[in-house]
Order: sequence, then C-alpha cells, then structure tokens
Amino acid sequence: TKGLNILDLVTLSGAHTIGRCTCGTILNRLYNFNGTKNPDPSLNTSYLNMLKKRCKRSTDLVYLDAITPRSFDTVFYTNLQRKVGLLTTDQELYSDQRTLPFVEAMASQPFLFQNQFIVSMTNLGNVQVLTGNEGEVRENCNYVNRP
Repeated sequence: TKGLNILDLVTLSGAHTIGRCTCGTILNRLYNFNGTKNPDPSLNTSYLNMLKKRCKRSTDLVYLDAITPRSFDTVFYTNLQRKVGLLTTDQELYSDQRTLPFVEAMASQPFLFQNQFIVSMTNLGNVQVLTGNEGEVRENCNYVNRP
C-alpha cells in the first residue's frame, strides 16, 4: 500500500465524485460481466439502462458521479449505497466488509470526507517522494524539461 491505509484508499476514491471515463472502460460491466454474457448484477437496473443508452460507442464519455458530476461532495459514496458506482472497483468499496464502514461514514458525514481527503491527499503526496537529482518538477507535464 506504499504507506497508505484502507481509510486513505476509500477517501481518495472519493475523488471520483468529479470526472468522466470512456464507455470502453465499463462495457464488460454492461454486457459481459466476468464472461457471463450478462450485466454486472451489482449495478442498479435503472442506472444500467441509462448507461446502455449513453454508451453507444466505446469512446463515449460518462460521468463517474451521475448525480452531481461537477460537485466535490459525498454523493459518490451515497451512489455506492444505491448500486450506482460506475467503476467495478468503486462499487466494490461498498460490498467489501473492510471498506463498507468507511463508505457509510463518508456518505453520511460530508465534513469527515472533506477533512479526511486533505489528510489522505497529503499522505499520497508523501509516497516515494524523489529528492535531490532523483527527479524533476516538470514545467509542462507532457514533456521532460529541457537541460
């Protein structure tokens, strides 16, 4: 876990309250979950039907949080409680007994999520920090800095 604990991982997953992914990422959940030729049974049926309508092509985009996609809030966690987690790894946070209590706490306590997100993001920022000449801060993230 590189110094991160379960609480950090559940909290940082909450960043999925903002953002999108391509439908290609979730097509197996919609049509052939684990090779069954059926949808993922953990998906809310209404949500499944909406995703099938939105995902005509694998390059189409869907919001990670279908309810409040532009708000940094705890709706991501309440979505998991309602079986409306877009990514399998997100939805599994609610079905795994090790992470379920954290999902429930975050869903019901926005202040907890906001404060813990700061702590967990700081913890993530301290993972394998490069110092001295071991790395560089890029002036443009797409390119290595010129010498």
